[in-house]
Amino acid sequence: MKTENNSLSDKELLNLCEKGAEMGYAQLYHRYAKSVFNSVYRLVTDLSEAEDLTQDIFVSIFSDIKKLKEIEQLGAWLTRIAINKSISHLRKKKVYFTDIESANVIDDGEQQLIEKYELEDKIEEIQNAIEALPADIRTIVNLFLFENIPHEEIANMLGISNTTVRSKYHRAKKKIAQSLQQTMYYE
Repeated sequence: MKTENNSLSDKELLNLCEKGAEMGYAQLYHRYAKSVFNSVYRLVTDLSEAEDLTQDIFVSIFSDIKKLKEIEQLGAWLTRIAINKSISHLRKKKVYFTDIESANVIDDGEQQLIEKYELEDKIEEIQNAIEALPADIRTIVNLFLFENIPHEEIANMLGISNTTVRSKYHRAKKKIAQSLQQTMYYE
C-alpha cells in the first residue's frame, strides 16, 4: 500500500533526507525543482545551462542536508540560492553589471502602454521582448518583476548602484514597450 507523501512538511522531508531515505530527497526535489528551475531560467535563459544549474543547486544542498533543517522558509531560501548561483554563473560568463553615467531618466508613461495590452494574449511577446534584452538588463528585469526583489537589494546583489538598477530597469521597460508596439504594428 502506497502512502501519500505530498502531505509531509518540509521538516519531515528533511528528516527523511538526513536518515538517507531516497523518498525524502525525491519528494523535496519534486516539490521545489520547478520553482528553482524557473528562477534560474529567467536569469540564464539557456535551457541546458538552467537545467545544469538546477541540478547543481540540488546536489549542493543535498550534500549538506543538516544545514537546511535550520531554515524556516525553505522555498524562499531555495529561490534565493537559485538567484545567487545564476548571477554567479552570469559573472563567470563575463556578463558584467556596470554603472552607467546617466541617472536623469524621466518616466514618460510607458507603464500605461504596457498595461493597456491584454497580457493574457501577449505573454509570449512580452517574454520574447525580455529575452531580447542584454543579459545584464534582463537579469534586473527578471529579479524585479518575477522574483519581487526591490531595486536596492538587486543593486547589492549585482554590486552596482541603486541608480544604475533603476535606470537600466527604466530603459528595459521602454525597449519592451517598443517591441510590443512593433509586434502590434505588424499584426
